[in-house]
Amino acid sequence: MAKRRALGVDISHWQGEVNFSMTKRAGASFVIIKACQNLWPDDQFARSWENAKKANLLRGAYHFFDMRDGSASAKEQARYFADLLKDDMGELRPVLNFESPGINGYPEIPEHEESVRIVTQFMEAFYQKTNVYPMLYTNLSGVERLSPLSDFLSSKELWIAWYYTKSRTPKFGSWPNWRIWQYKSTGNGLAFGVESSGLDMNAFNGTEEDLYQYANSLGISRSVLKMQKSFFFPKHPSSESSFLTDPQLIIPERNSEKESAVKKNPDCTSPIFS
Repeated sequence: MAKRRALGVDISHWQGEVNFSMTKRAGASFVIIKACQNLWPDDQFARSWENAKKANLLRGAYHFFDMRDGSASAKEQARYFADLLKDDMGELRPVLNFESPGINGYPEIPEHEESVRIVTQFMEAFYQKTNVYPMLYTNLSGVERLSPLSDFLSSKELWIAWYYTKSRTPKFGSWPNWRIWQYKSTGNGLAFGVESSGLDMNAFNGTEEDLYQYANSLGISRSVLKMQKSFFFPKHPSSESSFLTDPQLIIPERNSEKESAVKKNPDCTSPIFS
């Protein structure tokens, strides 16, 4: 039987009130929650952060980097994000969301030199406050703007957004590897306990067991994380939830050696990630 990647979702105030017990029952192992943008918190962050923990979901937080005119600098936004998480950083690596749609007052992603400066300064400033480098969330356009990658950036973890495919492996440009894959934005939000009909769906680069090993290797959690028995898996494969059978969640057999290496070295601090 093919191995399956751990499933996760990401949310912000756009999803409204979230029933995280439903999120867990629908098959999610982790949730990444918008914490802030520029120098203000997401309206739902504090409530969602607390309730996701109660539902025993592994939590990650992300900062949406605001590139609009008048926004704070990369260093200032990073410090704000770090201060927001100072009492509870969650269980997964925090994330810098680096994207800009080019509409509604948001500019397009800057050219190479400026993009590299923004991401590098943000990551360094966040590290100085927390001793943790954030993961980078972006799409292929973002990766292209950051390429050719510096040694610094190529050692950082990537959460790649790549949709519209039935492929079992994402495209991630010149990045050495990927940690999380946001593979669609059309998940069944209502089934996962959110108020919006759509929901971003994500695959971790490894099984649920790998996910927990990785989270423990980070040392962010205040206690050792223990994987609970997956109560949402049915006894009979034929009755399995459609949410858990997306092709993006199936680990390709040809990648078995790579997945095994990730399992043996879940923190991937060298040579690929730090």
